[in-house]
Amino acid sequence: MEPPHSGYQMSRKVYDYLKECEIDDKTLSITLDNASTNDNLQDLLKDRLLMQNNFSLVCNGEFLHVRCCAHILNLIVQEGLKVTNSALNKMRESIRYVNTFEAMMNLLKQCVQQVGGIDTSMGL
Repeated sequence: MEPPHSGYQMSRKVYDYLKECEIDDKTLSITLDNASTNDNLQDLLKDRLLMQNNFSLVCNGEFLHVRCCAHILNLIVQEGLKVTNSALNKMRESIRYVNTFEAMMNLLKQCVQQVGGIDTSMGL
């Protein structure tokens, strides 16, 4: 689709495709991510479907916009990674430090032996 990618322009394009496929009066829901233009798109599309067709959407289009579960899950994972990023960086720095100095590696091996039961076959 050529720019602009406003909610209005996208709603017109989606509606045109629905008409072209002759499913404008059979549409139950659309799945979109959480972009604000998509909120605007679904509002305008819902109004257009309700106005130009002699039918009403299920629950007056209350359930027309279904948020994309994969997108929501991705947002959750990204937020989780932000929280753990600092800890991961500290672990990487620690491993790099231990690997750099042989004396530190020997000290780490002694600590692992004292704790016992740790599989060290993979190394750091």
